[in-house]
Amino acid sequence: MNLYFLRHGDAEPTSAGTSDEARCLTERGKRETAAVAQAARSAGLRPEVILTSPLRRARETGEVLQEVFGVPAHADERLGSGCHLGAIQDLVAARAQDPILLVGHEPDFSSIVGQLIGPARVRMRTSGLAYVQTERVEPGQGLLVWLLTPDFFASE
Repeated sequence: MNLYFLRHGDAEPTSAGTSDEARCLTERGKRETAAVAQAARSAGLRPEVILTSPLRRARETGEVLQEVFGVPAHADERLGSGCHLGAIQDLVAARAQDPILLVGHEPDFSSIVGQLIGPARVRMRTSGLAYVQTERVEPGQGLLVWLLTPDFFASE
């Protein structure tokens, strides 16, 4: 199984009158997400399904991915803040598609990727994309194939 974990792009800071759920992507977030997605596409990524957190910044990240890959992005509550390995197991069990591109948040994705490949420590930056191969979505059963950050592809 091929799992791709993408942390949402750079988002507006929390401000008075704006809830965390309503924070949207910045132009930088859109640009960096597109750069990482295009690099992954050039490297051969062709997701069968794109699932995002229901939070606005993750859904907007999914829209960028949808443009790059031509695959519709769908929000799933299980990818919201507080996502854990059990939620990923449920998501994968419910879908036969492979590869799966997931869009979520920190510290959730660093923890989940670390559990799959470790125990290990991983740091998912905004627009960071981790590729994990695994036979089973269980702790220590995955192989981190690569981890991309926007630093390599996007400029300020």
